[in-house]
Amino acid sequence: MRQHEEEVRLIALVRAQVRAVVLREPSPAPGGASAPRGVFVTIERGGQVIGCRGTLAPRRRTLEEELLEAARSAALHDPRYGPRRPADLADFLVTITLVERLEPLREIAALTPEAGLVLTSGGRVGVVLPFEGRDARTRLRWAYQKAGVSFGASATLQRLIATRFRG
Repeated sequence: MRQHEEEVRLIALVRAQVRAVVLREPSPAPGGASAPRGVFVTIERGGQVIGCRGTLAPRRRTLEEELLEAARSAALHDPRYGPRRPADLADFLVTITLVERLEPLREIAALTPEAGLVLTSGGRVGVVLPFEGRDARTRLRWAYQKAGVSFGASATLQRLIATRFRG
């Protein structure tokens, strides 16, 4: 299957899962057995994020199962936004972020918008996905906030390299 066809298939799967969990219908069948990897699913409506959840490392047997779980969690369990309602299904978009790898990041100034940021401090982790904000210093502040750690506390930084697509 070509890359574009695969992206269309995965977007359709995630959109169907968001609809199903919000409307309390059965989840769609995964419909594939791609190798598992870390994924994030972001739900947007009107240019605003209304849900985002995922993991840096796989927890399920297949990529499709990872995406179904991330979509369910983004729709129902993002503590920043609360559960989605049927009205949220009008004109919503999803972005899928597939984790490729993590690389050490020695200087925050070297962080580009195309890469995400992972901050680890005292067992806590804050993830800022690629293209979330443009300014590296702001993204660092967000990573500390997401980790629930005081800004400037000792932390390990990693660059998150990922593939993203939306629909």
